[in-house]
Amino acid sequence: MKKNNLLLAASLGALALASCGKSGPKKTPGGIAFTIEKAGKGEKLKKGDTVLVHFASYLNDSLLMSSRQQQGSALPLVITDSRDKYDLMDGFAMLSEGDSAVFVLPVDSMPQMPPMAKKGDVMKVAFVVESKYAAATQNAKEEKEIAEYIQKNNLKTTKSPKGVHIAVTQEGTGAQAKAGDEVTVNYTGKLMDGTKFDSNVDSTIRPGMPLEPLKFNVGEGRVIPGWDDALAQLKKGSKATLVIPSSLAYGLQGSGPVIKPNSILVFDVELLDVKPAAAPAAPAPAAPAK
Repeated sequence: MKKNNLLLAASLGALALASCGKSGPKKTPGGIAFTIEKAGKGEKLKKGDTVLVHFASYLNDSLLMSSRQQQGSALPLVITDSRDKYDLMDGFAMLSEGDSAVFVLPVDSMPQMPPMAKKGDVMKVAFVVESKYAAATQNAKEEKEIAEYIQKNNLKTTKSPKGVHIAVTQEGTGAQAKAGDEVTVNYTGKLMDGTKFDSNVDSTIRPGMPLEPLKFNVGEGRVIPGWDDALAQLKKGSKATLVIPSSLAYGLQGSGPVIKPNSILVFDVELLDVKPAAAPAAPAPAAPAK
């Protein structure tokens, strides 16, 4: 989440905002002028909440950055204690779900003048608080979407201990992978709409990159949690489709331009090999007593 917070902060230039409903021009405790263009009807935000927001920043009337254009989906932001009067966190804690706010700061009053700005210019930043993020609500939403995907694609699945839906399409006859084992895997990853984002068997996805099996040790956190959990349910030689909730994939962060925040991922995998974990080294003999 740090990456998205930095993107937000860089665009804002350390601004703050506040709201108590639809209103005319007001000022935050730090003196930042703002208006509420549309008052939301959701819950009031508070410190510790994770919120999903869209924003656009302008220098005068020229658009500098739009999260909708760059990210598409809303950005996650954790509301924390404010560090100084220009920090936006105190303002976010005064907003509600659904609020749309526009606030204005003359560049002459900012601690540091933004690039391309000159004296007399004005920074404008528009925010839309899409919603508060609640893990339970998101998980329930995704479980419904996964159930619909499984039915639509005629998958026969079982559920791993942590919640990955596994459809074995070819049962292996070799050893079952377990924590610490080195596994060798072929895979193709895609979104629920079929968009492929990664593969080590399809040269069209990563042109020019060598195609070779992926090797890693199960349970050591070298892959997304859903992979560690699901691969430990398969035997050598198995082929399977894994449907992984976002909480066991890239979560609120997403990954790159294709995997948006809260994306359910689908992987077609083949477990080529399983090698037992290396035995721990024997302890060194104790030194003889003097």
